[in-house]
Amino acid sequence: MVMYPHPGAKRDDNDYLLAIPCNYLENTRGPENGCPGSSRKRNRYRLWSVDNGGEMELNRKPEPGRVRVCCAVVMMLVVCICTVTAVTCDAPPRSQVFTLQTNGCNQSPATVPCTENFLFPAQPSPGGDMATQYYLDFGDGTPPYYGFNDFASHTYDYPGTYRLTYRAGTICDRWSENSTALVVATPPNYTPVLHGCTDARPQAAFSGVPLSGIAPLTVQFTSTSTEANAYAWDFGDNTSSPAENPRHTYMTAGLFSVTLEARDSCSNAASTASMSHLVTVSIQSGTLAVTTVPQGADVFVDNVFKGITPLTLTDTPSGYHILRITLPGYGDYVTSATVEPSKTVLIKAELLEDGTNASTTTAPAVTVTTALLRQNGSVAVTSVPTGASVTLDGGYEGTTPVIIPDVLPGNHEISLTYPGYAPMVQSISVGTSQTTAVNANLVISAEPAVTTGDLSVISDPAGAQVSVDGDAKGVSPATIPGLAAGKHTLLLKLEDYYDLSTTVNITAGQTQNYTTALRKAFRPSVLEIGLAGLVILIVIGAGLYRLIRKDEI
Repeated sequence: MVMYPHPGAKRDDNDYLLAIPCNYLENTRGPENGCPGSSRKRNRYRLWSVDNGGEMELNRKPEPGRVRVCCAVVMMLVVCICTVTAVTCDAPPRSQVFTLQTNGCNQSPATVPCTENFLFPAQPSPGGDMATQYYLDFGDGTPPYYGFNDFASHTYDYPGTYRLTYRAGTICDRWSENSTALVVATPPNYTPVLHGCTDARPQAAFSGVPLSGIAPLTVQFTSTSTEANAYAWDFGDNTSSPAENPRHTYMTAGLFSVTLEARDSCSNAASTASMSHLVTVSIQSGTLAVTTVPQGADVFVDNVFKGITPLTLTDTPSGYHILRITLPGYGDYVTSATVEPSKTVLIKAELLEDGTNASTTTAPAVTVTTALLRQNGSVAVTSVPTGASVTLDGGYEGTTPVIIPDVLPGNHEISLTYPGYAPMVQSISVGTSQTTAVNANLVISAEPAVTTGDLSVISDPAGAQVSVDGDAKGVSPATIPGLAAGKHTLLLKLEDYYDLSTTVNITAGQTQNYTTALRKAFRPSVLEIGLAGLVILIVIGAGLYRLIRKDEI
C-alpha cells in the first residue's frame, strides 16, 4: 500500500502518513460531507490506499473489529521503516509536483487578502534518496518557506501574477528546482494600494563548527548575516542549501571553500561572503601489518616505500591499497589489501627465491607498477596561523590553506614559514591517487623576527644621487640597509639626465636589487642658443624688408 503525504496528516518521525483528519479533507465539519460524527472532541480519520483506490476510517477509539486493521497498518509501517535503503547521495529528487489545495485565491468573486495552501511532494532520487527538505519562494517579496514538510500556506495581500519557485532536497543537500505562476485576480471595485520595500542592505557573514575532522564530517553552519531573510549556501562539494542555518555532511576528504549569499526578498538586494578552504576533511585510518619469510624485505604501499619487514603501519588511510614487497635474490611479491577504519590488516608473505615463481610474481608486479605511475596524488596543507608560505621539494606552492595537486607518488619534503614563527620542515609520503594531509601548528620563534631588508641600486651612468622616501642615501651604485619591509619610493637624480622616481618592494631578510639606465636630458649650449637667436632675427628682418618693399611699390 502506497501512502501519500498530506498537510493534515499526523506523521511519525520518518514522515510516514498515518491518517488524515476527515474534516480537513472535506474542508468542513459534520456528517453532510462524508464525515459522520465529526466534532472537536471526536474525529474520524481516513487512510487512502492507491492499490485499490479505497479508504479506511479510523476512530480514536477503534471498534473491536477494526483492531486487526490497525495492527496490520502498524506492521506495514514497521516494514517500510526497516527496509529503508542506505543513503547514496547520487542525485537530486527525480521529480516534484506542485498543486493548489484550497484555491483560496481563485474564488469568484475575487477577494484580497486571500490565503492559498500549496502541496509540493517529490519523488526519490534515482539511487533511492528520499526528499527530506523543501523550499518555496512565494514570489511576492516575502520571506520564502524552508522546512521539512512538503506543504505550506501563504496569504497574498495584493492582486497580481506571482512567480513561485519550489525546490526539494535530499539529506545530502542535492536539490531539484522548478517554478510556476500564480494569478491572484483583482476584486471588483478594487482600489490599488501603494506598497513597496524598505531600504535593506544585507551583510552576509557566517560561521561553522567543527571545521575539521574525519569523513563523514557533519558541520553546523550558522548565518550571522544582517538585514537578510533569504539564503543560498554553496558548501564547495557540489551541494547547496537555502536554509538559514544548515547542517551539512561532507562525505569525502579534501579542503572545501564555503560561500553564503544573503538576500532581502523584497528589494532583492544581496551580499555574498566566502571563506576559502574553510573545512578540512580527512579520511579514517587503520593499521597494516606486514611480515615476510625471510625478514628484511622492502615494503612499498601504492608505490611509496614504507619500511623493512617486519613492519607495522599505523594511520594507513582506509581503502584499497597495492603492496609490493622486494628482497634481493627473491621474486617480487605483489598483493592488494583493503584497510578498514580502526582495524588491522595482516599480510604474511613467503618470498620465493628469484626465478622459482617468476610467472606469478614478476608479471603482476610490472602490470601494477605501470598502471599506478600515471596516477599522482595531492597534498592538503593547513596551518595555525593561516597564511604560512609553503614549499614542496624547494618549489613555492602558495600560502595556507592550500591544496597541491598532481604530486608524484613517493617521499617529499615540505616546509612552512611564517614571520615571527619557527620554520617547519617535514618529510611526507604521497600515495597513488591519495591526498596526504599536513596540519601544522607553528611555534613562535624565540629569536627576534627579521622585519627589515636591504636595497641595492645600480644606475647607468653611475654617480646618481639616491633618495629613499625623501631621505638622501648616497650616490649609485649604493646598498641601503635596514629598510622596513614593504613599499618605498626611490628617487635618482643626475645632472644632464632626467630624474627617475619609482616604487620598490622590500622583503624582510632579503636584498632587493634595482638596476636602471637614466635618460639624458637635452640642454643646448650658449653657442647653440646664440645661433638660434641669430636665425630668428634674420627671419624677422627678412619679413620686415618685404613689407617695406611692398609699400613702396
